[in-house]
Amino acid sequence: MLGTLVVELLGLSVPGPVLGMLLFLLVLPAMSRGWPDLEQVTRFFLANLSLLFVPAAVGIVRHLGLVSPILLQLLVVLLVSLLVGLVVTAGVFAVLARRIAPAREEELEP
Repeated sequence: MLGTLVVELLGLSVPGPVLGMLLFLLVLPAMSRGWPDLEQVTRFFLANLSLLFVPAAVGIVRHLGLVSPILLQLLVVLLVSLLVGLVVTAGVFAVLARRIAPAREEELEP
């Protein structure tokens, strides 16, 4: 909600939820004591993640006349961005797993 409020007040061309997540990403590491309910909140959002796609799907169906001429290009862009996202995510996971593995092995040694 804070992201949407900032976007409306400043007239930015960034979606409010995107700005809100960026603000949250900046604030989260600054919290010194952590957030005890973070796991519960993340489980809730992950369980209901599919609901976040409903507004986009309704918008596409409502404006199908505008979207239909570029539907093939849109599908190609979505597929390519999905594949790029998967590759980047897998790469980041691999790098982090290699960094964490030696630390875990040190913890397990007697």
